[in-house]
Amino acid sequence: MTDALPLWSQPPLWLHLSDDEFEETYRAGDRRGYLHRVLVRALSHAVERIPTEEELRRKPLTVEFAPPLPSKLSFYMYEATQHASERQQGTFKVQLTGGVRRSSASNRLFFDRSAKARVILAGYHPELRLFIIWDADLHELAGGFPYSKNVQAPPEVASEALARGLAHTSRRLKRPSVTERIVAARPRHLDRALQLRIQLSVQTLLEENL
Repeated sequence: MTDALPLWSQPPLWLHLSDDEFEETYRAGDRRGYLHRVLVRALSHAVERIPTEEELRRKPLTVEFAPPLPSKLSFYMYEATQHASERQQGTFKVQLTGGVRRSSASNRLFFDRSAKARVILAGYHPELRLFIIWDADLHELAGGFPYSKNVQAPPEVASEALARGLAHTSRRLKRPSVTERIVAARPRHLDRALQLRIQLSVQTLLEENL
């Protein structure tokens, strides 16, 4: 496998394009590569090594970071959408179409943790240029998750993040019956959002005695 490029070694053109140029060039192309590039662009100041083109097409995308972020994180990135048909109008959602099976007897999926890195489950809304980050650990607790499972976030957390840059909220899950904390952030606040996401995930594990 080709090693990822150090940040200082001939960074790719897409890393330094203006937002409008980047969107015009990459949004209509490979969806996974586009979302992963958006992620790396937002965190470029903290990235230790730029993923290769091959790695940008993989799910999850594992990225190496400098402190205070963890040394590496594995990202399941999806495009966040809004649908008028949702029970709460304006609700944001992603559909979990990636994961691995742990048994041939079950079709339920789990996040791939083979990179030995914390998994981050995130959605990105291109029009709003907003990240939404769910608690990946909670969505595996009920024996994994089905293919194309909907994961949702209320519109209020997005509105607050758009106004303030960073926001979080809570919602009660049915299966498992736990309270999930959801984080939303504009790209320039994504590093803070990831730190908050990790802090809230640990807090949930302790409070729910999981």
